[in-house]
Amino acid sequence: MEEPKPFKIAVSDDLLSFIDQRVSTARIPPGIDLPEKDAWSYGVPPATISQLKDYWVKKYDWRAVEARINGQLKMFTLPITEAGETMTIHFVHHKSDREGALPLLFQHGWPGNFLEVEKIIDSLTNPQEPGQQAFHVVAPSLPGFVFSEGPKGGDFWLKNMAAVDHKLMLALGYDKYVAQGGDWGSMICRIMGMEYPEHAVAVHVNALASGPPSWWRYPFHLIYLILWAVWQGKGKESNFGRMMWWREEELGYMEIQGTKPLTISYALGDSPIGMLAWLRDKIKHLIDDDSIFDEEELITWTMMYLINGTAGHARIYKNAKGKGLDMFYKDVLNRKLPSNVDFGASVFPYDVLNIPRWWASCTVSKNIVFWRDRDSGGHFAATEEPDALVEDIRDFAKVINPSRMASLVKSGKLKK
Repeated sequence: MEEPKPFKIAVSDDLLSFIDQRVSTARIPPGIDLPEKDAWSYGVPPATISQLKDYWVKKYDWRAVEARINGQLKMFTLPITEAGETMTIHFVHHKSDREGALPLLFQHGWPGNFLEVEKIIDSLTNPQEPGQQAFHVVAPSLPGFVFSEGPKGGDFWLKNMAAVDHKLMLALGYDKYVAQGGDWGSMICRIMGMEYPEHAVAVHVNALASGPPSWWRYPFHLIYLILWAVWQGKGKESNFGRMMWWREEELGYMEIQGTKPLTISYALGDSPIGMLAWLRDKIKHLIDDDSIFDEEELITWTMMYLINGTAGHARIYKNAKGKGLDMFYKDVLNRKLPSNVDFGASVFPYDVLNIPRWWASCTVSKNIVFWRDRDSGGHFAATEEPDALVEDIRDFAKVINPSRMASLVKSGKLKK
């Protein structure tokens, strides 16, 4: 096995010039006269995009952002072979100096990226209080995302992505580890717990979806689910209503990315403003009303999708359509974590993947050792509510089975 190679972001002047030129000459379509409450019902309002474009042209400094990321995050690459292909995988790896630190995999999803770890990594690796649990944090970019090479073949599913993450942790010397994720990362972490329970001994997520309880195994729970759904009603204010609202009104992106990822990528990869609008639209509807994504953060996240110029970010949604959807149900939604894997969940109210605990106990895990319903925050917990997520990860670690905890501590000592 090769050793990890230190990595620094170094976007070429030619690519940066191309992006800057495309931004400065981008055309903004005229808007539609709508009541304020419906301003986003046709997509991102032109005023919002015009403001972001103006900031990008006049104030945004990629080289300063690049230097900041390179200075704050220790990044590496490592070749990983999976499904007959060898891909160079990009990851952040911060080791803790604390005795008893636990290996922790942090996996992003879409439309996020590895930078989601930025606001929590220092607190996790070097807690302020001496007695607080510390972690060795590994935050990979998914295959095909940002600086990770994507597969060339078509049949590369969530299960394969989970295998890549698992092989990465083993290559770094972490035989036992905690897996934590949101969005697609939450699904991948659950697969890791199911496929590699002797290694991914504890799984914590901040997004949770599954199929309904089995009629013949959990008839009363299924009846309760039906009654609960009726009682919850429609609208974004209730848990079930928010999930249904997202499914019925906000899944257009999944349809196009899940059916024709290359087609949409020709447009998004060639139009920085198009990519910005594509991401901004989803972020708007996935976050707490009080959460703030400033212009620099939004543009930087957009850059993470522009730099590699591939369709990797879109093709992950093949997992939600056709053959991929069948495998998604088989590998994740209709499958339960084994009892020897400790499971925890943090529920942030503005997320759209939030089934309640009683449902999760039927379909996700019978060994739920930690569950916390938060009062604020949305889909991007590490960015919106970093302190809360760090607290939850630490509190989850406190209730991990003692023998599994001991194995995690031992694995942390074996770090390279």
